[in-house]
Amino acid sequence: MWQGVVSANAPVSNLADIHHFLAHTAPFDALDADVLSRVAESLTLAHFGPGEFILRNLQAPEWLYLVAAGVVDEVDGVGPVAQHSAGSTFDVRALIQGRSENRFIARTHISCYLLPWQMFMALARSHPEFREHFYAELSRHFDAIVAVQQQREAASFLMGRLADGQLHAPVFVAADAPMSEAARLMHENDTSAVLVRRGDAVGIFTERDLREQHMLIGRPLSTMVGELASYTLRCIDQEDLLFNALMAMTKYTIRHLVVTRGEEIVGVFEQADLLSHLANSSYIIAGKVEAAVTVEELQEAGNAVPQLVRSLHTRGVKPRYIARIVTDLNRKVFRRLFEQLMPVEWQDKVCLTVMGSEGRGEQLLRTDQDNGLILANDVPAEGIAEFAGRFTAVLSELGFPPCPGNVMITNPEWARSVSHFRTDLGRWVVVVDGDSLLKLAILLDASAIAGDQTLLGELKMHMYRLASHEEAFIGHFAKAVLSFPTPLNWLGRLIGERDGPHKGAIDIKKGGIFPIVHGVRSLALEYSLNETGTIARIEALSGRGPFSEEFTADLIEAFDFLSMLRLREQFSCLDRGESYDNYIELERLSKFERQTLRDSFKVVRELKTYIVEHFRLQMLI
Repeated sequence: MWQGVVSANAPVSNLADIHHFLAHTAPFDALDADVLSRVAESLTLAHFGPGEFILRNLQAPEWLYLVAAGVVDEVDGVGPVAQHSAGSTFDVRALIQGRSENRFIARTHISCYLLPWQMFMALARSHPEFREHFYAELSRHFDAIVAVQQQREAASFLMGRLADGQLHAPVFVAADAPMSEAARLMHENDTSAVLVRRGDAVGIFTERDLREQHMLIGRPLSTMVGELASYTLRCIDQEDLLFNALMAMTKYTIRHLVVTRGEEIVGVFEQADLLSHLANSSYIIAGKVEAAVTVEELQEAGNAVPQLVRSLHTRGVKPRYIARIVTDLNRKVFRRLFEQLMPVEWQDKVCLTVMGSEGRGEQLLRTDQDNGLILANDVPAEGIAEFAGRFTAVLSELGFPPCPGNVMITNPEWARSVSHFRTDLGRWVVVVDGDSLLKLAILLDASAIAGDQTLLGELKMHMYRLASHEEAFIGHFAKAVLSFPTPLNWLGRLIGERDGPHKGAIDIKKGGIFPIVHGVRSLALEYSLNETGTIARIEALSGRGPFSEEFTADLIEAFDFLSMLRLREQFSCLDRGESYDNYIELERLSKFERQTLRDSFKVVRELKTYIVEHFRLQMLI
């Protein structure tokens, strides 16, 4: 488990010191003396040296770690995301979910008190203040990690090449042309600078020069620009980074850089272009969402998300990471609307949820609305009708069309009390038909985004209890994984549609993405996993059945690759002015991509084989 040196339970002589430490450390300081003494007696002391792993990702922790001395780094797959010093705890999220998402590494010599997870859970159940502290801490910690990811992403924008952005084409004007001609060219070409040729020299004349020379100094518009241009050009190669462009502009206090390819001038990069790049970063978009007070302001912020997705995709960012950013931004929008539209007196008595790909945190390009509202039993359903109608209407204005299947809070089936949902769950588990199975899958993928999130947690716990008593039901639920064939022949070669408008193409959602999503969703139901995202569920299944470390990694990579191909094809359709679907034209793929696609479908087929055997689906078909 741990690699550090661990003492036996704290010696009695040290109990007074431990008691004093806990009494001055939140949230233990809120416990009464008797409880605090029992906590102190249950603690184990562990020591770790610099660089030692305290907790690894995907590991199931047995304790809550309470740092007594030293500093611990929390690290994700990219780098550090947080630090934990004396008085702080980790990893509450792992205790709740059963798996650690990140690694925790000792930066200095560390002393940690280890609180058994059973004691932690008992305290959380019996002491509301203790529980609420950690819920609030989880929220703050998640926000901090998202902020780190957004800062990384904003920084990564500056690592893009100038050539990847939209440069202003160079607009030249003769040295003897009047200022009025320069002004006309700037206006017609939507640029704030023109380049001036004077013999072999090239200068620059900007919109700012025009204002100063004409409006402040009073020179007539007939003045030749050649006399006013600056011939000390600052140039940068088109292959250079946006970061270096920013540094050059800062160093020389200028707003324009002439972009070259070898000796040739190919464009002009303006300060406004740099701001435009940064405006499409999630960090800036998130700030706009938080500051928005009108629908129009939310719409302006939300409209930048598709361009953000395209930019991240173009730079090779994996779909799983793009989805994290998009999910965070979308949920900020939904949460902001909830705060603006839901009466304050009900905000802590209802739970707003999102379902489908949004609930799983896997939405990349906008799809239709999938949302629900869980009400505390004392909240009248008819009372929230006005909020539901307005919320749905505003989301439509923001570019989220109504759900064709009517899975929205305007539908009373998806906006009802906890007791009504519990009754529904009981019926869905017993009446095994297509409608019940679909609704259960929808609720299983739900994520709480605003209000009292414990309402959804209560429903899911009830769902797991019901499912655990109906073994055959989970088999029927899993059977949908066989709805579509894997597009491989018996030799393992790719096979497309035999005829029709998509002849030769492959439906990548039916053939690959859906079986992965629903296969691991079925296992998540069986094992009562709290994770909603497909990759998070795969990671949580690691070590069970065929989910060896190798198969887990292969399945995640397959899901990522299939999602990448789907997103790329969707952008291609949009670029051609066509509506997009889930079909991939095999002839458009490179040899390497076809091979990777074959390998991905082989992993999908392996998963489906396990699902069939595990749930004995042969007996249900």
